[in-house]
Amino acid sequence: MTPLEVEGQILFYSAKQILDWNFAFVLCIRAASVIGIRELVTANGKTSVVVLAALLMPLIFQRPSAAQVALRQDVTFECRWTDDLVTIDGRADEKAWSQAQTIDKFSLPWLGADSRPAKTRTAARLLWDRTHLYFYAEMEDSDLFGEIKEQDGMLWHNDVFELFFKPARDKSGYYEFQVNAANARLDMFLPNRAQGNYDRYKSALPFHMKSAVVLDGTLDDREDQDKGWSVEGGIPWPDFLPTGGRPAVDETWQFALCRYDYALRWPGPELSTCAPLSKRNFHWFEDYAQLRFVGPDDNRKGSQ
Repeated sequence: MTPLEVEGQILFYSAKQILDWNFAFVLCIRAASVIGIRELVTANGKTSVVVLAALLMPLIFQRPSAAQVALRQDVTFECRWTDDLVTIDGRADEKAWSQAQTIDKFSLPWLGADSRPAKTRTAARLLWDRTHLYFYAEMEDSDLFGEIKEQDGMLWHNDVFELFFKPARDKSGYYEFQVNAANARLDMFLPNRAQGNYDRYKSALPFHMKSAVVLDGTLDDREDQDKGWSVEGGIPWPDFLPTGGRPAVDETWQFALCRYDYALRWPGPELSTCAPLSKRNFHWFEDYAQLRFVGPDDNRKGSQ
């Protein structure tokens, strides 16, 4: 393979990794050009490299098959209603949590045939009432790491628990919430999935999430042996007003619960999720699991 052909292959692979269609199209044009296929002979004459790039685009952004869509829709969890008090203290010892569904099959689904469970266990639960969406997660962790303390910091560089919620299937907006092992928080609404969104939206809207963390070990002592940590939190429904606020009973959202787990002895962080993601990208909402809001029959979506 010539150097130009190698460059073309690299550009084509790069186009497959990005999310911006316009930029990907430009890369396809460049890839087609450097490979040396500047023109395509067709029944009507010659087709320019721009047309060739257009022909390459379906290879990059392939739509999921009906079977793949059905499989994703089958991954459904419940967020159950509670009338009991939930105290945000990181312990989940209230009666309400005993009624919640346990979400504990965290894995690396993007590995395809080599998919495996996460190295360390995560067990999460979700609840809701008229005022809040509640979450709790208990995580095994042998090396508690949480150096970032500021609000809206890049918490994915620490041990972190993440929640993604996409209320509307026909709209691109979604929410990202994170809490790290030091109880630092990141919360934002993302109107779309584009490069640079973190800097653009991390402080764009006020959020009022509360959380508490309990550590079973020593934070940031990278040489000792820790056992794990837990996080409990509550997000008030007005924080979801950009997409309509509190859901109705039996309404279904798309969502993913995710985790970054760091250990000094590992070459990099272990990423895991409860959603059937086909890409190592927690923002890949096409593959999010389904979350059904189970509640009393007389509860209906109203003014927030």
